[in-house]
Amino acid sequence: MQVSTTALVIGVYWLSLLSAIPLVAGDYVGGTPHDKPVDLDNDSFQVAIDDVANPFWFLKFYAPWCGHCKRLAPILRDVAPQLKGKMAIGKIDCTQHKTVCSEHKVKGFPTLKYSIDGEVFEYPGGRDETSIVAFAEKMSAPAVTRIRRLEEAKKFAYTDASQGIIFLGSGKENSKLYQVFSKVARKKQASAYFLWLDQLETPTDDGRDNSYVDRIEAEIIEPRRWESTGADDLTEETFGAWVQDQNVPTLATLTKNNFHKISRNGRPLLMSIVDIDNEALVAGVKAHMMDFILKAPKKYVEKHYYGVFDGKKWAKFLGQFGVKQEDNPQYLILAPLNLPGEKTYWRNETYTTLPDFLQAVEDGSIPPRSPQKVKFSDDPFGWITEKFVQYLPFSIIPIFMLLMVIILVMTPSIEEYENDIIEDDDDLSEDESKKTK
Repeated sequence: MQVSTTALVIGVYWLSLLSAIPLVAGDYVGGTPHDKPVDLDNDSFQVAIDDVANPFWFLKFYAPWCGHCKRLAPILRDVAPQLKGKMAIGKIDCTQHKTVCSEHKVKGFPTLKYSIDGEVFEYPGGRDETSIVAFAEKMSAPAVTRIRRLEEAKKFAYTDASQGIIFLGSGKENSKLYQVFSKVARKKQASAYFLWLDQLETPTDDGRDNSYVDRIEAEIIEPRRWESTGADDLTEETFGAWVQDQNVPTLATLTKNNFHKISRNGRPLLMSIVDIDNEALVAGVKAHMMDFILKAPKKYVEKHYYGVFDGKKWAKFLGQFGVKQEDNPQYLILAPLNLPGEKTYWRNETYTTLPDFLQAVEDGSIPPRSPQKVKFSDDPFGWITEKFVQYLPFSIIPIFMLLMVIILVMTPSIEEYENDIIEDDDDLSEDESKKTK
């Protein structure tokens, strides 16, 4: 069957017209890179993050009354034109568009996420202009860095990725592993580094594929290897889940920047509670924990994530788990905080060796416990603060009503105001009459 030249030209013409029509959903207009923050709602959110002209988004879920949200707004306005064509910026008012905020599990403000190729992830960076621009630049660069020698990966771990995890893949460029590796790297490159070492020839005589992926971390001698590269179980989902699980430092110093991510990544978090200013103590604790991590059987080690936590700075947070500063240093295990149900923890009152503590948890000598809720009688201000945060934004309503009552009580009535005027007028009239006399 032959197609005439005229019909072909007409078809191309109509296709070009269709491609020039901007993508529209509600108030959202896509099709070209954005240079200003874009308001998104329940209807336009998914259409926007699927917009091929803007495949990468920085997403701010906010409430109009939130102070931190207000401080972030001018920063996003300033960086938007700088990042045109690299990263679009979207903002979602969760007091108006509750459906999309609920779908993405927004529980505090601002909640920052990013979307790439239509999928949404937690934003791992800072809120200042430098951090946001650096994040956009990193995500705009190639997701996979090609290397020629294995030594380059080790050097990269100590320089470029000294504070991050490297995933090193090796094999043929046309292999299924490389395809899956590249797709996962594009989505995860915000919080990890991905290197690829080409194997030009199959190194085995029997033709077996010798491809592999290693997890590399500075200061850790032995890499961890992705144990299966078979065609049946090598998928973007399974490999992505392994990368997510392994993308945590072997022994982290826990801060407000990484605690949220690690404590919600799927494994219980085992923490040593210490005075972080006591450098000798911290060094000894880390050495003790690292000795266990490197020498204990893998099946025991990989049950937890490990970290050192400042018991003095975070004393109020730790109070709900019964941690007292005078008992530090000590161990605390938190069940993953993103799992449904009550939070659970295990704690020892006195600092013992890590293997002894884990054995006591294993055999039930140290039972699981639930956090202690703040009692009004113990800490009235803390109780009120906890309830206020828990029931936001509805907790603002009684405060507003109380302010209205105070204003009404303190404001004089119109009768009192009129009487004051009359009395003033009477006084004035009396003065004027004296002058007249």
